[in-house]
Amino acid sequence: MKSSVTLFTILCSLLIASCATIDITERDAFDAHRTITPETFHFEEYNLHNVSLGTEDGVDLDAWFLEHNNAQATVVYFGGNSFLMVTSRSLIEAYRDIPVNIMLIDYRGYGRSTGTASVRGLQTDARVAYNYALSGAPSPQSTIIVHGHAMGTFLAAMIAEENEVVGYILESPITEVRQWTRRLVPWIARPFVRFRIDQPIQEQNNLERVAQINKPLLITGGAFDDVTPFRMATELHEASASSRKRLVEIAGAKHTDLPRFRQYREALAEFYRGLGIE
Repeated sequence: MKSSVTLFTILCSLLIASCATIDITERDAFDAHRTITPETFHFEEYNLHNVSLGTEDGVDLDAWFLEHNNAQATVVYFGGNSFLMVTSRSLIEAYRDIPVNIMLIDYRGYGRSTGTASVRGLQTDARVAYNYALSGAPSPQSTIIVHGHAMGTFLAAMIAEENEVVGYILESPITEVRQWTRRLVPWIARPFVRFRIDQPIQEQNNLERVAQINKPLLITGGAFDDVTPFRMATELHEASASSRKRLVEIAGAKHTDLPRFRQYREALAEFYRGLGIE
């Protein structure tokens, strides 16, 4: 009797959702929030420079350049969909023993940055952040590493493909948008649910990008990540053209909490040591 009720429930759910179309527009794809000031961030290792970066299309980006006392390089970090600089404490703590500056931005439409989020807009933001770290920052470094989380992995891989970097890090990465959205729906419901995705979002494909980049690569993911499952990290590792690449599954971690784990911090430190930064 119990199995009959369960089957009936499933069939009813499928009937209700039958032939549903889920729209994913650029407006819906970004979870922008307003931020606060950086006064609560106090780390002896860093001198925080709060700067405004202008883009070619008239947007002002709120940015932090965390200047490390003994910097040997600069890491440009691209956060995920809900990332704000004021949520970066655990990331900064994970990096504090690694002698690198950290470049952070709030994407357009996020925090105190002006403008409206879009795929092309965020790509512009990423290029502006990279260029500032390279030549405009208080202590510019020619040794640049890019680090992206989730949505930010598209930007990190783009910058790594377009520019000279000594290495790149993909954390909780996405392979490509169509595959990702398909995996959001249980297999039994897939014949009944379709995603209609804006073209600029649909074009994002990390599998193609990593296949073109032969730079040292670290890929990390949480064992319990139900947003970007670890199998996506595995697929990217397999597709990568990098001759020096490492895949690390963080036991116990989910989607956004990786920096809190010792295994993650050790993987970061080892990656940077491999680049001669320690």
